[in-house]
Amino acid sequence: MGCFPRFLKLRLRLKRKTTTPGLQLSGSPKAWEQCPHCKELFGDVYDKQVQLSTVLKSAAQCSRCWALGQILNYITDLRSASTVLVGSIWHDNTLEIGIIRPGDTFETAPGYKIYEIGDRYKGERPLLDPIVGLPIAHKATHVNFRPIRTTAEHRFALAKEWLSECVTSHEACNEHDAEYLLPRRLLDISDVEHIRLVNTQHQELHPRTGYVALSYCWGKQGNLCTNTANLNQHAAGIPMLSLPSTIRDAVIACKHLCQRYLWVDALCIIQDDPRDKMAQIPQMADIYSGALLVLSAAGSSGSLEGCPLGPPEMQPSPPKIIGLDFSRYANNDNESSDYRETIVVEQMEHERCRSLPGHWAHETFDQDPTDALNVVEERGWTFQERFLAKRSLYIGKGEMSWTCATEVQCECRNPSPHIKTKAGDRVFTRRYGINHMSVNKLFSEAELSKTYSYLWSDIVATYSGRLLTQFGDRVAALEGIAVALQRRWPTIYKRDEYFFGCWLSLLPDLLLWHVSGEPVSEQIYPDLFPSWAWPSCGRPVSFISWVWYGVDPKLWVELLDFEVKEPPPAAVFGQGGGTVTLRGPLIPVKREVVTYDENEEEVVYVPIDTQLSFMVGGASLDHGDGDPDAERVSHLALVGSYPFKLQEKNKQLSCAMLCLAPITGRQENVFRRVGMVLLPRTKQAFLGAEFQRLLTPHVTDYKLT
Repeated sequence: MGCFPRFLKLRLRLKRKTTTPGLQLSGSPKAWEQCPHCKELFGDVYDKQVQLSTVLKSAAQCSRCWALGQILNYITDLRSASTVLVGSIWHDNTLEIGIIRPGDTFETAPGYKIYEIGDRYKGERPLLDPIVGLPIAHKATHVNFRPIRTTAEHRFALAKEWLSECVTSHEACNEHDAEYLLPRRLLDISDVEHIRLVNTQHQELHPRTGYVALSYCWGKQGNLCTNTANLNQHAAGIPMLSLPSTIRDAVIACKHLCQRYLWVDALCIIQDDPRDKMAQIPQMADIYSGALLVLSAAGSSGSLEGCPLGPPEMQPSPPKIIGLDFSRYANNDNESSDYRETIVVEQMEHERCRSLPGHWAHETFDQDPTDALNVVEERGWTFQERFLAKRSLYIGKGEMSWTCATEVQCECRNPSPHIKTKAGDRVFTRRYGINHMSVNKLFSEAELSKTYSYLWSDIVATYSGRLLTQFGDRVAALEGIAVALQRRWPTIYKRDEYFFGCWLSLLPDLLLWHVSGEPVSEQIYPDLFPSWAWPSCGRPVSFISWVWYGVDPKLWVELLDFEVKEPPPAAVFGQGGGTVTLRGPLIPVKREVVTYDENEEEVVYVPIDTQLSFMVGGASLDHGDGDPDAERVSHLALVGSYPFKLQEKNKQLSCAMLCLAPITGRQENVFRRVGMVLLPRTKQAFLGAEFQRLLTPHVTDYKLT
């Protein structure tokens, strides 16, 4: 059998299955290190794609390839000639492997975590088994798996335990339990056949009355709404059978949780009354932060779809426990030593695989936070609903899960020990809500303001990719979070300094956004917001990270003045016009088209001042290549660069500049933002003082509308 005629006798056995005969090979331990095939799956990154058929063919010469083939036989069809594998060893010393079958891509392929457990090693445990080359996990996680119960009563009983424990014993979840205002209206769901819309002021409910707030997707049609015509009818009673499926399922869930009151936006806000809507939008922080619980219909894409508990076929699969028995023969010795190793195969559960907590079935192998099943995480309005919640219960396609300031739970896993900082604070892989945010030591104490601007930019970057039916809601759907931050840190996030999704005191940092991704609405109306503010862009935005993480960054702009234009009467909350007056380097440029080797063209903007000829770059346009103002760009406004030290010579690693087009018919130095130029590393090194001297002649006051 190749160059290893007498290495191993291997036999693989799955629990409750008959034993399958193994191979008889021989050779030295760690012979798998010489295999050119399986080693590509055991690196630090998902670097190479390896044909499954290649691994299977190599099984006669490599013990690890043979073991992999036998293990994969229990989770995929080995007969497919086009199936490829990608893999990597992760921080917990497990093999995370993706199986890209016909019809799959890297983004949609299922993933599995494979590791060895056992106690036959005395003293220090090796990272890889010396015989079969599989990783030996630092800690087995399959023991945390728990079967999901079969009845709704038993499943919601677990959710009631989560809720009760949080309310009674989680200090962190109740320390910001302020006197939130009750919503203007609530749904009384205590009756069996009807629910009733009640005015909380007329009913004289106690200010601390508990209620559940629903977070869900409306969908394009079919939602039941309260309007001026049916307001009295809804106050008299709404038949359960007339409710859209998602709202009806939410009522049933609340009854299981023994809750009497429910808040649903479509029914508790008068949808055709602009005054009622304008009054309620700023109250989102009170409504969702003040709720006893936010219930998320995570698996529902619309009000007609419903949010029932996930059926068995959609629930997470239990881990597979595989017994690997083998006898090793020495090269010149017919005596053998028998071994048994236990191999665990788990469905991928890395928290970054999805936006929601828990471990849903059909999760993908890649680490994109997009949640393919639970579409509520794609929508703009639902972002603040989760973020503001003290505690949230998610009803997903496969299972229920839970988040609060203390715990992240799901039905299919027992809670694992917390990871904590030296100060004793819980560490979360993802910030699911405001109670997971911290301003402790994100950056140096000398730059504490950077911490606050970073927190807001991180919120905006996450939110900005969410879909909106009405583009004009881009600021309104974030209003509740702005109010919550103002309450939490009032000396930083000042209410009278918040306009168009930006805080004026942090504006220089917040000017440094650029576009990425696809449009978030079918119709984009950029003029609803000022061009300098990120909401005017109809696509996801990202912020320049070196403003916070770079070594010695410098901001070159200063905010001198701000003028807000009164919005028209029909404007939605947050819309309008605003002009900022800035002082900083404003560099006249000319537009040139550069042709590359393969006849690819790029538009670049070249400074007219020849001393700044190194500041040439292509633009990321805010509204795509079709923006006519892109051809009218006349100036680049330098906002930030790094590194910068007056008496130290450095190459500029990056410079961020706004592309500006003059406003026709307006006074000099009044511009509209068109895009951003992010310059790469300069070839020439400058003393900071010399770089500043080159820019000084261009420092002037200018306005952005």
